[in-house]
Amino acid sequence: MKHMDTSIGEFDVIEPDYLFMKEFVANAVYDDYDRLVQLCDSLAMPTGFCLLEKRFVDVTIRYGVHPATIGRWKKILEIKAMFEKKMGCSVYSLLPGIVENSFR
Repeated sequence: MKHMDTSIGEFDVIEPDYLFMKEFVANAVYDDYDRLVQLCDSLAMPTGFCLLEKRFVDVTIRYGVHPATIGRWKKILEIKAMFEKKMGCSVYSLLPGIVENSFR
């Protein structure tokens, strides 16, 4: 999502840096590499790969529900579906230990 207000983190930078980041993010053009990095971030826990829903819950427990939470989840699910269509298989089928790790 290309809006700084969808971030769940705190920005502890000076105003000019924040404004630079805000404009940079708003004007960024994402390619498949960027989308893959976002998807990979959502598929990993410290213990290994996991189902997206487990990661979603993990982040929400730690940071709380943000106004952009549902939109962020939907975007990641769209990215997953896009890659699965391109690959012709489930992303999950490529990740070792995902089922076992998701139910720990």
